[in-house]
Amino acid sequence: MPLDLSEHNAAGFGDPTETIPPLVSVVIPCYNAARYLVESIESALAQTHPRVEVIVVDDGSADETSTIARSYPVKYVYQENRGVSGARNTGISQSQGKYVLFLDADDRLLPEAAATGVRLLEEHPECALAVGEHRYIAADGTELRQSNKHPARRDHYLTLLESNFIEAPCSALHRRSSLCLTGVFDENLRVGEDWELYLRTARHCAILSHNAIVSEYRQHDSNISRNADLMLSGCRHVLQMELPYIEGDRAKLRLQRNCLRFVNRRFGRHLARELIRDGGLKTPENRRKLKVLRRHYAVGFVAVVVSRLLPTRLLNARLARRSHLPGMRTGA
Repeated sequence: MPLDLSEHNAAGFGDPTETIPPLVSVVIPCYNAARYLVESIESALAQTHPRVEVIVVDDGSADETSTIARSYPVKYVYQENRGVSGARNTGISQSQGKYVLFLDADDRLLPEAAATGVRLLEEHPECALAVGEHRYIAADGTELRQSNKHPARRDHYLTLLESNFIEAPCSALHRRSSLCLTGVFDENLRVGEDWELYLRTARHCAILSHNAIVSEYRQHDSNISRNADLMLSGCRHVLQMELPYIEGDRAKLRLQRNCLRFVNRRFGRHLARELIRDGGLKTPENRRKLKVLRRHYAVGFVAVVVSRLLPTRLLNARLARRSHLPGMRTGA
């Protein structure tokens, strides 16, 4: 996904002998984000790294997003709605930093996030991004559990073919020059756009992972990952996009196929439960979703078809058993 960054390339790089700390650009894409935006902005402004600019990209919001953003010392940019990829790409084009961090408007950074990433990327100039740990938080901000990325220390492209181990975009600090090399977010993707960028980056550059907790990834009812139908089709599409780059490599093809099966099971299970709860085939939309299940997750398809004959508890237990695949994760 090309984006002309040439007029910004000099900003934030400078003479390598300079002692001024490099600038970090925190890009916050927003769409009707008033509920959590205060926490997100304040976490970005509370970074211990001495040089941070915060860019809030309002992607056509109709709530109080604009009022909230304008009340803080940040760069506020408004645009007509283009989706999260379009908002992030606008943030990149408006940024000046040597490093770029993408913070969704419902997530939070820990104070050392930028400093930790900068230190590691300065020490490892061959790496395109530094990926830290994150913790999951509930809608009210209470901690749920911690991530576990640190085992991902082998070939990161292979790891990403297995799953989107990075999961939370706010846990990754990007080197701006790598975005110039590999391109930015694909605006044609509705979901999995971060995963696709990581895969594209890992094909060209090294990735560094570390075990410092740098961010908090909020889980709530409005997360796009709750849309099982969209996630199933979107994640499959991202994995299929990799086929031209792994053709003929049996090991990589095996990883890709394993991940496809996991995606089918994970989101197919949720989609089947949704259709059972909604009554199965009552609407054209539900019948379309049933066709998706039939094509990608036969267990779920059968469960929906026989849902009126068996108790819901028994169906859910069977779906849970058939969908389990140890050692596989995707945060897309």
